[in-house]
Amino acid sequence: MRVILISGINGFLGSYLAKYLSSDYKIIGLANDPENLFRLEHFNFEVSKSTDENIKNILEHNRIFAIIHAATVYDKSEGSVLKLLTTNLMLPIKLYELANKHEVKYFFNTDTFFNIHKTKYTYLSEYSLSKSHVLDWLTTIKNNCILINMKLYHIYGPNDSLTKFVPSIISKIKENTDNIKLTPGDQKRDFIYIEDVCSAYKAVLKNLVPKESINYEFEIGTGISISIQEFVKEVKRITKSTTNFHFGALEYRENEIMDAVANNYELVKLGWKPTISLEEGLIKTILDI
Repeated sequence: MRVILISGINGFLGSYLAKYLSSDYKIIGLANDPENLFRLEHFNFEVSKSTDENIKNILEHNRIFAIIHAATVYDKSEGSVLKLLTTNLMLPIKLYELANKHEVKYFFNTDTFFNIHKTKYTYLSEYSLSKSHVLDWLTTIKNNCILINMKLYHIYGPNDSLTKFVPSIISKIKENTDNIKLTPGDQKRDFIYIEDVCSAYKAVLKNLVPKESINYEFEIGTGISISIQEFVKEVKRITKSTTNFHFGALEYRENEIMDAVANNYELVKLGWKPTISLEEGLIKTILDI
């Protein structure tokens, strides 16, 4: 069975990828805190702390088919700028260089749709800057390992952090919070359910026929965007909440992206398509919160 190494295996994306791919691949994980595995309950993956020595040992003692870099730090409030740069920049560069040395076939870099837009989006600026810089470095490194950049749109699903927009707003609506202040809500996002994201990674692993010395990029989204106003109203409808929304009570963020929608054509060519509707995905997510 082919082996896949996943960094950030205990995070939202990494844990889903590990579980989703485990029926076809042997999964080995890296984590900053390998004791914090609540998202991997009932799964017995080999998980090591993301140290230089552990990474070296894993690559020397296993024939790794692919490395998926899913570890991320969103902003310096999670610790420091150094922690953000270590996880978002130095770790993937280190893994990619070692991938070449140990003849790993694929290296998946997990990117964000924030980097598509030319205007500097001040919200999560440290995160998006680190993602932009690491891609610049990865594409500069001469490597026989095929680089695959997975540019994620607005992923959501059960077991995500309540600090993020989707679980946070669902929690408030589900609890019938009297009044929620929001922006006008006309900004549009491409919301994609976490299982559809995992199936996109699997489609690339199974169906990509690589050409020599070519790097690849795939945008992962449904290809359809809806407004934040439509989104929160749909959550209210499903939960039968009594919450009132005050659209326009808050101003848009500086340099707000008004429409973010994936061009998933290259994924569709590989035979992939999203299968979870927004309603179905929201119901699954709501039940978990």
